[in-house]
Amino acid sequence: MATASYDRRVVFTDLDGTLLNADQALGEKNRSTLIELASRGITRVVITGRSLLSCDRVIDPDFPIDFLVTSSGAGIFRHQPRTLLHHFGLSPSEIKTAVKVLQTLELDFMLHDTVPDNHRFRWRRFGAVNSDFDRRLALYAGHHEMLDPAAPLPSAGAQLLAISQASSATQQHELLRDQLPEHHVIRTTSPLDHKSTWFEIFPKSVGKAQAARWICETLRLDAGSALAIGNDFNDVDMLRWAPIARVVSNSPKALTDEFPTVADHQRAGFSEAVEAWLRQTA
Repeated sequence: MATASYDRRVVFTDLDGTLLNADQALGEKNRSTLIELASRGITRVVITGRSLLSCDRVIDPDFPIDFLVTSSGAGIFRHQPRTLLHHFGLSPSEIKTAVKVLQTLELDFMLHDTVPDNHRFRWRRFGAVNSDFDRRLALYAGHHEMLDPAAPLPSAGAQLLAISQASSATQQHELLRDQLPEHHVIRTTSPLDHKSTWFEIFPKSVGKAQAARWICETLRLDAGSALAIGNDFNDVDMLRWAPIARVVSNSPKALTDEFPTVADHQRAGFSEAVEAWLRQTA
């Protein structure tokens, strides 16, 4: 649990399925709430699984936030002017170990370059039909190539991403965590087909909670009153870290069972959570 250190307050929010609506747009109610937070001197941080390139598809320079955390914590940016403040990456040994496990399990995967260029990646697949994998390759056309099994592995990278269409996501997640104890393995629902499972593999130092903690410590923000809002499994560490956490009602049942719930992302659940938090911490 976070503890209070400073006076300046902060709100952390996921992006897709939480702050943005189903059309990947920022609704007027949530925009007004973000502007109101700024008027109160409250820092606004988006923490998303998207890469920087992917963020720029939905976040323009006038988007009313102060900081942007990409790739579930791998990159931390000041929003305007856009400045890379900190980034994390995999070591050569961490890459080698993770690739070996994914190959043994025959999980189709992508190995991403370091931040801020982690929209570029190399990939390997194992023959089975994987439409979500194909969809992501198409989305990043021109930014990837097949991983040559005869060539040395890259010496650095931001993350690996495995895409599974199996129904046993929980068991697969547990297996990956057991076989990669020195890594941080994050499970999330595919933002592309909304049913496949993505397993993001990072160094232990990477996660939404670690990024939120780094921001509070570095910028002297009050972690003891922080609000976190999310909607999926890759938000869980951040939600458990924050003293006050809410999930929107379009979240999986496992999350709505664990955390207090607000309206869904179509009905400005973000704003509902912020309004209640402002009353609670006034």
